[in-house]
Amino acid sequence: MQRMRVGIDVGGTFTHAVAIDNATLEVAHHAVTPTTHHHPNGVAEGIVQVFGKLLEHVPEAKVVFLAHSTTQATNALLEGDVVKVGIVGLGSALDLKARADMEVGSIELAPGKFLHSQLIYVSDKAIQAALGKLQGEGCGAIAAAQPMSVDDSRGEAEVMEMASAMGLPACGSHEMSGLYGLQKRTRTAVLNASILPKMIETAVMTESGLRQAHVEAPLMVMRSDGGVMSLDEVRKRPVLTLLSGPAAGIAAALVFLRASDAIFLEVGGTSTDICLIKDGRAAIHSATLGGHPTFLKTLDSRTLGVAGGSMLRAGSKVEVGPRSAHLAGCSYACFTAPEWFDDQVTLVSEKPLPDDPDYWVFHKGEEKVAVTTTCAANWLGFVPSGGYSLGNLASLEKAFACLHKVTGLEPVELATKMLDSASEKVIPTIRQLIVDYKVGDRAIKLIGGGGGAAAIVPYVARKLDLPHEIAPRAEVISAIGAALAMVKETLERNLVNPSQSDLAALRSEAEQAVIRMGADPDTVDVQIEVDSQRNQVRAMATGSVAFVAQDLLQQTVTEEERLTALREAAPREQSVLLKGQTDTLYVYESQRSEKYFLKLFTRTKQTVWITDGRGGVKLQVPGGKLVSSPGDNWRKALESVLQQHTDYGDAGALLPAVHVVAGRKLVDLTSLQTTEQVLGLAQQELAQMHLSEHSVFFLIHPRN
Repeated sequence: MQRMRVGIDVGGTFTHAVAIDNATLEVAHHAVTPTTHHHPNGVAEGIVQVFGKLLEHVPEAKVVFLAHSTTQATNALLEGDVVKVGIVGLGSALDLKARADMEVGSIELAPGKFLHSQLIYVSDKAIQAALGKLQGEGCGAIAAAQPMSVDDSRGEAEVMEMASAMGLPACGSHEMSGLYGLQKRTRTAVLNASILPKMIETAVMTESGLRQAHVEAPLMVMRSDGGVMSLDEVRKRPVLTLLSGPAAGIAAALVFLRASDAIFLEVGGTSTDICLIKDGRAAIHSATLGGHPTFLKTLDSRTLGVAGGSMLRAGSKVEVGPRSAHLAGCSYACFTAPEWFDDQVTLVSEKPLPDDPDYWVFHKGEEKVAVTTTCAANWLGFVPSGGYSLGNLASLEKAFACLHKVTGLEPVELATKMLDSASEKVIPTIRQLIVDYKVGDRAIKLIGGGGGAAAIVPYVARKLDLPHEIAPRAEVISAIGAALAMVKETLERNLVNPSQSDLAALRSEAEQAVIRMGADPDTVDVQIEVDSQRNQVRAMATGSVAFVAQDLLQQTVTEEERLTALREAAPREQSVLLKGQTDTLYVYESQRSEKYFLKLFTRTKQTVWITDGRGGVKLQVPGGKLVSSPGDNWRKALESVLQQHTDYGDAGALLPAVHVVAGRKLVDLTSLQTTEQVLGLAQQELAQMHLSEHSVFFLIHPRN
């Protein structure tokens, strides 16, 4: 029986689903249905409908994994579709600061849309009365808050249990983060509680509908950081699903496209989401609510009002967008039959919506057609043969001939200026991401996803002189990302000078969290970060559900093909040499010459690369140094590396940032602060590996 992974992307207009063969990772089928925002069952109805359509084409398949992204949490906040939240604050009557930290008040989510909250500050003996009063005053959910609840959550847990018994959905601030910071934890809990009723209702409807379709696989939902979590976790922390739409595309870039250092552009018809990937991880930042910081981690996804459907403005200057053809009720000229452009067609300058600038629109009876950035990209040859957005050049010849009469510009010049206008909106954001995340000295690739990718990405890549790739099946890349996403959990703690046992305990807790959600223990990877300035430790665990043992991500190609893939990813490198390999990873060094100081002098820059068996870059370290060791001597070799590369100053010992490459593992030790932490975590990661007959590599990062 064929085993399938199913991914569903709930978009603003359409809900897409893909079935991916679990043995080959190839897309077996794709289905689509309009998103059911206004159905009594909400978007859950569309999920069930599109899943049913999908199964019609693969009736004998067994679904082993099912995940979906959702815009529901985001839309609820943008539209103010939230409940009033009652805050039960526990603490001493004398602790005025704690009381002030719990007073969230009303927060403006969007112009004229507010999230309202009401605080009752009580001792544990008055919880029942407080809950009754809050329910009587219209609160539809409860947020429990208490100082130091990350150390002892029993008080908040009692509030949640009592609220649940009264039929009130509830959450506690300790569930939002393990970090100290009562004000931010309370605010995050209020945000979470405000969408609890709607999200729980949707989760129940979705699960019920899919179970009726005899789906036994665990149902997962995309998180805002690019992972997935179980439906049980969604019922507790729906706030983690914010921005899960863009996150699904990022998941595809990381798993399906094996991106390591890249900028991912998901291009729709109206807008483009841009996110940076560094060292195989998406850029994450802390979200704000009403201008106030929270403990919610989301993709640093930057949305721009330009995309594949951006229309050509009327006027002396050639500009496109922000109005898209779809929202203006227009078809694309490149997808319109050539015969449509006959003598009855008129070209007019009009405002699609009252507050819009003027755009050029072709009219024929009730039908309207517009020239878009996708049309310009087709005319200039940027859409590959067989591409999703490939259009009809005969239609464009007629459309551009009409536009020539009103603009005076030849078709190639007009199309070029249109793409120039689009790229001018995109390039500053790309450059800012490169600066913000300090990747200017790395080889960066642009990756395009979404149905409009070819309209934006190839031209922008040419302008920036960067390599680019349009994802296979780009039009359903988010659904593919949902199908292949990893189960993820992030735990944070405030720890001063954490010991080896502290890190081991947190690592184990994160590992068990993803295993409980269905991750195969053999696939779980945990990364530890230590921030000594803030006394914070973060454990990020990821794992796969139901991946087959012969996972294609571990397949290899020839050495020549690997080198070709690496040179395509890093075209500036002038020499690339294989320095060694492990079970599935390959270590290379490259050199290139570059000019500096007004380009008067030349220097040689060395970069260390780690690739997988297919040549996909897993890590690149410009200026890095490489040390190898026999596998059975790795601990002494690592101790030697630490001793030789540690700097000493007024602040004490400054350890080198190190990655360890061994077997199938690429172990990140770069943020650890003490020799004990480095050796302890390395021991945990390598303990179960048989390394006696293999080499281990230590990659030392340069000092900033």
